[in-house]
Amino acid sequence: MNKKVLVPLAKGFETIEADLQVLSSHNILVTADRLLSDCMGNTYDAIVLPGGLEGSQNLRDSEQLVGMLKKQNQENKLYGAICAAPAMVLEHHGLLEGKKATCFPAMLDQLPPDKRQDDAVVVSENCVTGRGAGHSVAFGLTLLEQLAGPMMRQQLETQMALA
Repeated sequence: MNKKVLVPLAKGFETIEADLQVLSSHNILVTADRLLSDCMGNTYDAIVLPGGLEGSQNLRDSEQLVGMLKKQNQENKLYGAICAAPAMVLEHHGLLEGKKATCFPAMLDQLPPDKRQDDAVVVSENCVTGRGAGHSVAFGLTLLEQLAGPMMRQQLETQMALA
């Protein structure tokens, strides 16, 4: 079973389309597989946004990415975000309409009270959100479960000595 997941990366002053090499918030250089502009028109089983304040601001400002996320939601396909991205990107662009979500604790007040959940990971319809880096394993396992089913999650949890 092959699944295609887009994880867009952005940093600093660079636009998301600018470069294949992106510096993380911890100064680790990551080389992306392709530019976002090369991903346009492709279909993905999921689009998942990493966290980080500066990166989330850049993701929020990418019209190409926002268009892809809105299409993903309209087609009832999986999308998700962790840390600052649920509030800064998803909520900002109306992608949490009718959904519950969580995000980095210092940003929870940017989610309306009727959407806000103070949980590590929240699944709401076709959207998965995570609180932050400390919950990234749970966030990843939840995404895996949504994409491949509970048995696959249980198998990986066992292999990782989490179960």
